[in-house]
Amino acid sequence: MSLSVRAVTASTPQGLLPAIMVLSIAQAAIGQFVAHGVPLFLRAAGQPTAIVGLVFLASLPFVLNVLWAPVVDRFRNPNLGHYRAWILFGHIGAFIIILGLSLADPGDSPLILIGLVLCLSTVMATQDVSLSGLMVRGLSPKDRAKGSSYRTAGAALAGTVIGALVIYLLADLGWSSVVFGLAAFAVASTLLVFVLGLDRGWTAPETKPSLISQFNLFKKPAARRLMVVEIFTGLGLAVSFGLKSILLIDAGFSVGDAALLSLVGGGAVGLLAIMAIRPLIDAFGGFTVLAGIALVSVVFCLIFAVIFRNGFGHGPTAIFVLLASALTFGAVPASRSILIGVCGKDSAATDFSAFNSLERVILMVFAGAGLASVELIGLSGLLIAAAIGASIGTILAWRLRHTEEIHIE
Repeated sequence: MSLSVRAVTASTPQGLLPAIMVLSIAQAAIGQFVAHGVPLFLRAAGQPTAIVGLVFLASLPFVLNVLWAPVVDRFRNPNLGHYRAWILFGHIGAFIIILGLSLADPGDSPLILIGLVLCLSTVMATQDVSLSGLMVRGLSPKDRAKGSSYRTAGAALAGTVIGALVIYLLADLGWSSVVFGLAAFAVASTLLVFVLGLDRGWTAPETKPSLISQFNLFKKPAARRLMVVEIFTGLGLAVSFGLKSILLIDAGFSVGDAALLSLVGGGAVGLLAIMAIRPLIDAFGGFTVLAGIALVSVVFCLIFAVIFRNGFGHGPTAIFVLLASALTFGAVPASRSILIGVCGKDSAATDFSAFNSLERVILMVFAGAGLASVELIGLSGLLIAAAIGASIGTILAWRLRHTEEIHIE
């Protein structure tokens, strides 16, 4: 395989890589608590499904954060550091909101609780934007795969920790105790940001993105190519990942066991997948690894399309859930290592968020449409359709492997 190689001299600032890991754990832990812990507490308090369902509106800021990502790029504090200032004040804001959550009872004031959760998600979505900008500007080309792996590993680890916390300590500790524990976690991560310099002392970008420039990234052919590959490659992954909860319940797992397997088990195998994938990205490039993951997902979907024709046993369903998590987590560092190289330094947060948001919307639409069509084409038919999409992604990613630049010092 021939790859374009370009020598560079930039180096990653000391401490940035572990900071990415820790900040990712902090952000994802709060996100996992919102997505999985809050609905469990509301349901345990006797709230109806309609109220519990409102919690999922809290995911909207992570799709819409592209709307205010240019603000994160434009406004900076030279003394605190550009993205460091956003991250620092975001942690402080999260701590205040979490304290407010401790006063909102899931049984007596669910709407106030959900409103606070939406505010918390908005803060964390802004944190997500800031961390993306920090990575684009701070990671040297040779560390892009490593940084992307650290970030994804942090998310996987947070799912494992928070999943275990919510599942096993829910009945014993209660709402206020768990929320206070989360507040202590937020304080610890805030102290870490105080200690680390991150981007303090970096020169400011020469130009500032405008508030209407969110999708300028897609003027670049490289960004458009990556998006097409991501969509087709992600079809098999999105459908498989989206089926997890449905299959676990239909296979007879309890809610607690399903959450344990999906969050804790899925996070654990995700960490293993990231550890295995990262050196492959360094050796062969992101597109080659994406092609390999897409090919594996094709085989994965086709095998389970046959297995699930005969019903859902505990064993096959558990294997499906764990493999779907491994493939999904493994694909993220490969695609994000490519994306970091495509984003502009002066519009780091804006470009990264634009790509993330558009990709999420497209894959959510496809996954939602796929799940809605299960009754019509059957589960096996849906998995076969996902395999066809992933096959196209495999071909496209393999053909683009020569276009990717590998940077070395």
